[in-house]
Amino acid sequence: MSEQIPLITLNKLTVQRSGRTLVQELTFQLHSGECWAVIGPTGSGKTAFLQALSGQFHAGPATLSRRVSTEFVSFKEESSKFSYSGYFYQQRYQATMSDSPESDDPAYQSIPTLRSFLQLTDSPESLALVDRLGLTPILDRAFIKLSNGQTRKARIGKALLKHPSVLLLDNPFVGLDAGFRAELTQWLDELTTHGLTLVLVTEPDDIPSFITHTAELKNGQMQWAGPKENYRPVAPDLPDATPPVLHTKAPVADFQEAFRLNNVTVRYGDTIILNGLNWAVRTGERWALFGQNGAGKSVLLSLLYGDHPQAYANDVSVFGHRRGKSGESIWDVKRRIGFVSPELHLYFPQGLSVRQVALTGLTDTLTPPNKVSTETETDLSNLLTYFGLSHLINCPFGTLSAGEQRLILLIRAFLKNAPVLLLDEPFQAIDSSHILLARKLIDSFVDKTILFVTHNKHELPDSIDQLYTIKVESR
Repeated sequence: MSEQIPLITLNKLTVQRSGRTLVQELTFQLHSGECWAVIGPTGSGKTAFLQALSGQFHAGPATLSRRVSTEFVSFKEESSKFSYSGYFYQQRYQATMSDSPESDDPAYQSIPTLRSFLQLTDSPESLALVDRLGLTPILDRAFIKLSNGQTRKARIGKALLKHPSVLLLDNPFVGLDAGFRAELTQWLDELTTHGLTLVLVTEPDDIPSFITHTAELKNGQMQWAGPKENYRPVAPDLPDATPPVLHTKAPVADFQEAFRLNNVTVRYGDTIILNGLNWAVRTGERWALFGQNGAGKSVLLSLLYGDHPQAYANDVSVFGHRRGKSGESIWDVKRRIGFVSPELHLYFPQGLSVRQVALTGLTDTLTPPNKVSTETETDLSNLLTYFGLSHLINCPFGTLSAGEQRLILLIRAFLKNAPVLLLDEPFQAIDSSHILLARKLIDSFVDKTILFVTHNKHELPDSIDQLYTIKVESR
């Protein structure tokens, strides 16, 4: 019997970008019907490995061979159809941006709807796929208005609509609520039984049951690859570093309430996102914010952070002042808040250095300041050292892995030592060791008011002791 010809072959592939080696001497074969889980610590080269399999890197036939159609789904969509570089972050919240394809709003005209992004046809098969993803009710919504979880569903759906022989998924479960995680796992299991060959990046403790093979990467090199049942994971060393004390002087928390919402409703046309919310967050309190994908968690944070214009049409008070009636500007609000979110991550300029990206937290924009204090320089150095990222300080942000980028944006949120932290799914794509370090650091900020959004209660720092849940409104 002749040996099966591999669908994709890598032969001693090395990829460098901006002087940094992403993967080194990678040799790998992917055969029909296999389902691989790719694991490894943050920055180990997992995403670069999938990019190599998808043919995104220049490689000769002796180094890379691909015989079948392949689709790669990452956390960030950048294509001829849509690129985040063409939009600004706050644009996704503009109340005037209609969801109607017939809108006369100039700001809307260049933005694809979800239907357009998917390049959806009216075939029964395509419509059934979109319906299973739960996207049918929002097909005519502007793509940049989708929540983080909805956007991930859309990217997976777009890839499946192309009927690839091989599907490469970079952290497909990140940002999805528990219900859809279970549905997606079952669905991928069904697809593999019908012949789909799958490679996905995931955490070692979150490998789906249908996975047949495991590949472990470290420092851009393949440490192990083979049948899942033969893999014996080595428990990572638990970090014991002491959280650094910030030298930058913390502003006085001169408010009794950080936030108060009274009967707050946010809608776009006939679509209600938030409906009659009432919530107060007092100084020093630490809240976990939960809700299914599309429930409006990120929209709620945008009201508090000053990015959403409908804050002025609602009874929203920030630091004891009613928005729109106190004379307090958006920048007065932002300077007291350290902020990170998956959506903000998407819009960051890839050419900025790690140092520049971290320092943009001082300006609350995507632009670093002209001058930086000695205390801030010390804090940045100490935070990078604490997370083991000092060697990346001058690297272009775009050359970092998704997990490394998220850690830098987390440092950005901490750097100005603000009295309030809004942390929207801050641990996405970050490995367990770095999550432990981040939790310890957050717990060390004893005087801060914190809102922490997550789908995973195990991620919560120990000091988070209150819970607020938003339910999905009927669309």
